[in-house]
Order: sequence, then structure tokens, then C-alpha cells
Amino acid sequence: MSSFSPTAEGFRIIFRRMSLPLAEIAWRWTFATAAWLLGITFLLGYMGSLPVTAADRLLLGTQQPVLISRALQRIFHGSAFRFTEAGVVLLIGLAIAWIVLASLGRTATLAALLEEFGIDQGPRRRTSRRMLRSLLALNFLRVAVFLAAKVGGVGAILIASSFWASTHVSVGDASRLWFGMLVLVGITWAVLNWLLSTAAVFVAIEQKGALSASASCARFCVEHTGRVLAAGIWFGLPHLGAFITACGATFTVLSAVGAWRTGPALILEFLIIAAYCAVADFLYMGRLAAYVAMVRGPEVALWSEGSPTDPPGAASSIDQSVDRDELILSDIPLLAT
Repeated sequence: MSSFSPTAEGFRIIFRRMSLPLAEIAWRWTFATAAWLLGITFLLGYMGSLPVTAADRLLLGTQQPVLISRALQRIFHGSAFRFTEAGVVLLIGLAIAWIVLASLGRTATLAALLEEFGIDQGPRRRTSRRMLRSLLALNFLRVAVFLAAKVGGVGAILIASSFWASTHVSVGDASRLWFGMLVLVGITWAVLNWLLSTAAVFVAIEQKGALSASASCARFCVEHTGRVLAAGIWFGLPHLGAFITACGATFTVLSAVGAWRTGPALILEFLIIAAYCAVADFLYMGRLAAYVAMVRGPEVALWSEGSPTDPPGAASSIDQSVDRDELILSDIPLLAT
């Protein structure tokens, strides 16, 4: 009997049931498209609200840098607060929309993943509601961590600037201090974001709340560090290869812009970015499946050894349909002759 590999199960599940990664791509791209459309509409609406007088148009038409900067200063004067206020409202709306959409999408994908592995979830409606509530809390924590990372980045700039002003160190030393704190903030955010995103697996399997699932995820990572790192590496290598390929294709297209028209080059750049994002989402779903296989290793191992064509629970349903108390022909004793 071959040894059970959660990483191999993750790769096998995404290639055998393509609807799982496609569902992941669908909800992620839906939010990304909506965010881009809202952002572009916001910028166009803001630019359309700026007052431009005839004098400003005359200064802009002079093609003199000093006069153009003076015209831009007059056009944007007094609009910074309005821009900031509208931007904050837009970001809050996008954050709420992402929390709701990500929770709904992750509930659907995890439920389908557990069903594919043959893991019993209990009553589906009650389980989905409980899972959705916990995932809403998890995604809210992810947004809070992201906001804290942004605040930490701004704080790193302020701390480095204050240290430079008070100690009169060189600009290079202050820059290295700022970069070191920025890297520390980035690493902290990456670890916490990964922990909260992976805790969704424990929300689905163990039916726990957001904080309890996060604690279970951290405990599992400590106890099975090697297996978690192995899955991350095996799914990270194709991701890295896709990123390098996308960067190479992007620079190749940019170097050929002079020979092509700008429109086709931009379309090709968009297609390259879209292909890379699709591959990244595809691999993310496989890594999530590998984590599920790790947590429920023995159950998934028994399922993987069975017939892949039989749906989970088929044998049990057949056994339940047979009345064991009913006599069949072989159980009737023959008459004496």
C-alpha cells in the first residue's frame, strides 16, 4: 500500500474536480472586477467635479511647466478633504463587500471540498450557517490585520523620521531603520494573514468559532510543522514558476511596445496578468485541499484507497437499503424428501 500524501491529494483533487478552483476564481475575480470598476468610477467622478475655469485652460495650453503647475494647484485647491472623505467611504464599502463575498465563497468551496473528501458535516443548513458566521469573523479579523499593517507602515516612517531628527544620524542609517521596521511589519502581517486564512479549514471541519479555529490552526502548525512546510513548498514552487514566467512575458511585451500598437500590447499585458492570477488561485485551492487532507488524514486516506468512481457513502446507503431481518431463498430450509 502506498503512503498517504496530503500534498498529492491536494493536486489530485483540483485536477479531478475542476469546479472547485473555478469557483475560487469566480468569487475572487467578481470582487476584483467590482473593485476596479468602483475605483475607476470614483476617480472619474472626482475629476469631473473639479472646477476648471477658462484661465486654467489657458494656462494648461501654454505648455510651460511653471504655468501648468500653477493651473493644477488652482484646480485641486480645496478638494483634498473631499477626495479623502469619498475615498474612505469607498474603502469601507469595499472592505464590507469583501468580508461578505469572501465568507460566502469560502463557505461554498469548503463545503464542496469536504463533500468531495467524504467528510461528514452533519445537517447541511445548520452547518453552513455556523460556518458562515465564523468565516465572517475570520475575514473581519483579516481586514483588521491588514489595516493595522498599513498603520504600522506609516508608523515606521514616523519613527524613522523622528529618530533621524533627534539623533542627527545619516539619511542612509535612517532609511535602513525604516526598511527594517517595514520588513518586520510585512512579515508579521503575512504570518497573521496566512494563519487566519488557513483557520477556515478548522472552522469547516471542527465547527469552531473564529478564535478557537485560529488557536487550533496554530497548534496544528506547531505539531506538524514539517508537513505544513512541505505542502507550502510544493505548491509554492509552481506559483513561483508562474510568477517568473509572467514577469518574463510582461517585460518581453513591454520591450516590443515600440514595434506594436499600444492597444494590443495593453490587452496582452492584461491577459498575462489574468493568467497568472488564475494559476495562483488554482494552486491556492489545491493547498487548501492539502490542509484538509492533513487534518483528516486517516479518513481521507481510507477514502482515497476506495473506488474513485463511487460517491462517498454509497456503500453505507446500500447496506441501509437491505432489510437484514427479511428471509431470502437461501435462508429457507429445504423440505425433507
